[in-house]
Amino acid sequence: MRYNLRAMFAQRKPRKRTVTFDKVSLPQTLASDLYAQVYALVIREWSAGIPAIMAEYERSLSELTTDTAAEVSGVVSSVEAGAALLAVTVKIRLERWAAQIEAAHRRRWVAAIKRATSIDVAPILSPADMRVPLQTVVERNVVLVSSVNTQAKDRIADAVLRGLSEKKAPREVAKEIRGAVEMGRARALRIASDQTSKVSETLNEERRTEAGLSTWEWVHSGKKHPREDHKARNGKRYDDDAKSGSYKPPAVRPGQLPFCGCTSRAVLSVDSEF
Repeated sequence: MRYNLRAMFAQRKPRKRTVTFDKVSLPQTLASDLYAQVYALVIREWSAGIPAIMAEYERSLSELTTDTAAEVSGVVSSVEAGAALLAVTVKIRLERWAAQIEAAHRRRWVAAIKRATSIDVAPILSPADMRVPLQTVVERNVVLVSSVNTQAKDRIADAVLRGLSEKKAPREVAKEIRGAVEMGRARALRIASDQTSKVSETLNEERRTEAGLSTWEWVHSGKKHPREDHKARNGKRYDDDAKSGSYKPPAVRPGQLPFCGCTSRAVLSVDSEF
């Protein structure tokens, strides 16, 4: 705890002893930024590599010597290596994106506190407060970018090698390769959206801890096909200090499961009971 928001609020002798903050979430434009600034680099590398892969495929198909499979695989591997070389750039871009995320979340958190309590905590907060959790987010996304690259390589290599084995026409193989790139693009977009939701909820938890708040409400995502247990928790109140009973948080928290868009909102109570 860096500051005691409950004590600050109690000093004002408020009539309303318990307040629930507005939900703090990040705009989906930040997910679009994550894709455009980071994941799209890998997708573009594979898209740009298709002509070279197909040229080698057509040459290998016409010759069908013992070395053709190795040569076409070598071209695929060279494209993969080119995408992998983006690792340094990717990390720098991720760190910039994380800074955007922190600033956007901090503004919304400050606004939520001010609306609920009339207290301005902006002078107290600093980007450095969230350095450790955001570094974890950066490293996680470095791994995910690498997995998008590897998966694209595996699908494309499979397409060209099966093509040679079955003597498929180049246009069929080209279609499969483009399909593999599109699958990578779709997966990268889903990851970018999911990671933005996850970092938003991570920051919610970190900000509550920083302010000395342990109580929160579950806010369901409202998605069309929800997890029923998550939907049932909507509006339920939990306390991170509760060891047992109905206020003890569930093992799986908002935003933790893949593509879970649920989040939480802070609750501040001057009294011990809420």
